[in-house]
Amino acid sequence: MSVEEVLKQDNLFIENTTINGIPCSVRYDKQFRWSWLATQLNTFVIIGTTDQPVDKALIEKFSEGCYEYSIKNNKGWPRGLQAGVGSIAILMGNNVDEAARVFCEKPSKKHWSAFEIPVIYDTQNKKVIQYLKKPIWGTIYFPYFTELIAAITGKFKG
Repeated sequence: MSVEEVLKQDNLFIENTTINGIPCSVRYDKQFRWSWLATQLNTFVIIGTTDQPVDKALIEKFSEGCYEYSIKNNKGWPRGLQAGVGSIAILMGNNVDEAARVFCEKPSKKHWSAFEIPVIYDTQNKKVIQYLKKPIWGTIYFPYFTELIAAITGKFKG
């Protein structure tokens, strides 16, 4: 099943695009939850596929490009006014180096009222590489992010 077909299953697919030379499919969802201290979260999941070796520079640049795309295309309430933006950048590829793995396992980029979450899906080993611990900033959103990443990447393992 293609990335686009996976994203169309939940009717939240919005477009195919290219970010930093990598073809991508984009999913967008807007949710409001009282448990998030009455905030609206506008979440973009951008999945790119590459044949290049996945090193730290590639995933970092891809994640940054996905974050910029998410901020530019946010259709929700303005950031910071009971609203935030989530950018989950999933890069599918093989030949993943250790520095790229560490970058995803310990994300350190912080943004005002926004989340930049780099994820690698190692196609060779059918393994998801993502944060190991929820950061303190925005910790109330991370159960949602974890569940969302697992639901989407789980469809690629089948």
